[in-house]
Amino acid sequence: MHVAAVLKRKGSTIVTANPEDRVAAVARKLAQHRIGAVLVMRGDSTPAGILSERDIVRAVAAEGADALNRAASELMTRELVTGRPTDTVSQIMAVMTERRIRHVPILDEGRLVGLVSIGDVVKARLDDAELEVESLRGYVATIR
Repeated sequence: MHVAAVLKRKGSTIVTANPEDRVAAVARKLAQHRIGAVLVMRGDSTPAGILSERDIVRAVAAEGADALNRAASELMTRELVTGRPTDTVSQIMAVMTERRIRHVPILDEGRLVGLVSIGDVVKARLDDAELEVESLRGYVATIR
C-alpha cells in the first residue's frame, strides 16, 4: 500500500501552528485534536519544523513551566524527515523506526499534502493483513 492510499483514507487535514505561537497554545491544540504533533509553518505555507508532545515534555522537564511560554519555533525540530505519496507504508515505517520518529510530513513536488503518523501506518498494515486473511479464507473455502 502507498502513502497516497493512507492519506485518502484518513483525509488530508493537517493541524498546524505558527512559529510565534506559545508552546502552551500548541499543547492545547494537540489535546483538542487528540494528536501528537503539529507542523510549524512558514508564511509561504511550507513546513519550518514539527513540534511534538515529546519536544514539549523534554522542554518542561528541563525548564519547568517556563517552557510553556516559549515560542513554538524555539522547541520545534527543524530537520524534517519527509515522505512522498508514492512511498510505500513499509518504507515509511522503516524510516520511522530508523529515525525514531512518529510523524512524517508528506510532500508532493514540494507541496505539503498530508502528515502520516505511526498510528496511521500501523492501521494500514493491520488493514492489509486483515484483507490477506480474508482472501486466504475465501481461497480455502473454494478448494474444499
